[in-house]
Amino acid sequence: MKSLPILLLLFLGLAGFAVAAGDSDRTFVEKPGVLEFSGRMIVRPLQSDALEAQGLGPFQISQQRLVAAARLDPIRIRHEADVDEHIVLVPSGHDENSFAAQLMSTGDYEYAVPDWVCYPIATHPNDPKYNQQWHHDNMESAKAWDIFTGTSSHVAAFVDTGVKKNHADLAGHLVSGYNSADRIPESQGGNVNDVNGHGTAVAGCIGAIGNNGTGVAGVCWTVSLMPIRATNSSGGGAYMSDLTHGAKWAAQNGAKTVSVSYSGVSSNSVQTAGANVKANGGLLIWAAGNDGSTLNSFDHADVVVAGATDQNDNKAWFSNYGTAIDVMAPGVDIMTTNISGGYSSVDGTSFSAPLTNGLCALIWGYGPASSPDDVENFLFDGCDSMGSPSNYGHGRINVYESILLVGGGGAPPMPDAKVNGFDGPLTLYQGQPINFTVSLDPGDHGGEAFDWWIFAEHNPPAFSIWYWTYPGSWQSSTWPVRAYNGGLISVTDYLVGSSSTLPSGDWEFVFAVDALNNTYEGTYTDMVEVTIN
Repeated sequence: MKSLPILLLLFLGLAGFAVAAGDSDRTFVEKPGVLEFSGRMIVRPLQSDALEAQGLGPFQISQQRLVAAARLDPIRIRHEADVDEHIVLVPSGHDENSFAAQLMSTGDYEYAVPDWVCYPIATHPNDPKYNQQWHHDNMESAKAWDIFTGTSSHVAAFVDTGVKKNHADLAGHLVSGYNSADRIPESQGGNVNDVNGHGTAVAGCIGAIGNNGTGVAGVCWTVSLMPIRATNSSGGGAYMSDLTHGAKWAAQNGAKTVSVSYSGVSSNSVQTAGANVKANGGLLIWAAGNDGSTLNSFDHADVVVAGATDQNDNKAWFSNYGTAIDVMAPGVDIMTTNISGGYSSVDGTSFSAPLTNGLCALIWGYGPASSPDDVENFLFDGCDSMGSPSNYGHGRINVYESILLVGGGGAPPMPDAKVNGFDGPLTLYQGQPINFTVSLDPGDHGGEAFDWWIFAEHNPPAFSIWYWTYPGSWQSSTWPVRAYNGGLISVTDYLVGSSSTLPSGDWEFVFAVDALNNTYEGTYTDMVEVTIN
């Protein structure tokens, strides 16, 4: 009890801070019609693990977190307990930048960011003559549909402006949703009818009913679509906290994939929501934005950020790009469902994100035992490279290639390999020969030729150089070693280091295999831990 007056003084001192920063010093800058200040902030105190890493004991951690929370008491709107975020008003005498700076100067908070008013990433209807969905050709969707078209047991949510519930190409897929602006489930009267049109267009990208003789086809022909309406405004603007709350609610209520086609992807709160969605067994996808800007200041570990491509598999002129991007997906002239009950062609990363959602739904339906990380890997590994990971992430999504990676009726399994006579962990010296034997069971690949190789990676990865077998110090006169119809392969006298000396330290030697015709992706088949002296 004695601490409460001190906490009050802490807050009053904070509220008296004068606003003096110029635009050049401002961390947060409005973009009218894209991101606008709301007079509210999202504030997250330092979490216990971060404080423990600073050397604080349990009592000190408890007291510091109490101070951090109590400082916000007079201005708190609500506390999002599932992610420990406080939604607060910006106090008089402050703006978003000065208030965030003062909060962060206390050392008590992980972040303090605006509760932005976010907007649907612009929809630009084109001439109705665009009556074909070119994007499915680029993504090889039809080849994937020969294998799998989806399942109603998978719930794909979209956080947006609502949905036209009686649209002929959507109605059969819709399940009960949520109004995150009002915090009311549809089952209890929450309104999810589309107030803008953007949400209906997004829904069709994910899961417009396929092969029904009308309209268009979503990526996932059969799926349960969960509408999360995050706004009651016909303009579509939504608080960031309503978008993230809607995404979390969806994952907590049965949705496995959740996409958000709004601005604001750079907010710290987006990553916090993604981590919460993943902890609840789901995957969050967010549109990269249409500013044509580089996104290099963040890289969310638990959110799939989707940029846009055009018909030629180039970056769409408007799409953001950079290290924050995980995948690219079609986003120009995308024919989809509209609020009038018909169909329109639209542009934007708003539609790249739900196309990615639809693919993740297809992946998860085909491999229902997959974890969120598994689904991410199938998504990423199936992408067609666009040549610059630092700009375009893993590349443009490919529906067919990702489904093949899931297995269960797709591509036959890679051969099983085991390295004998070279069991780790081992200690080796520079110039020491390595002798080992590899056994191969080709399985369904009988009669096919395979390349073998070895590479070494420093562990932990203190530097990014990978030592491949060829050309380089691991090359032998019989390289590459090839196996036909399985059997044993004897490989001798590989020298450690040789002319290109590997630095001393801990390493992982990885033995890998790949089909010569490049039909199948290479796979790590055995690994040995090695210390080099």
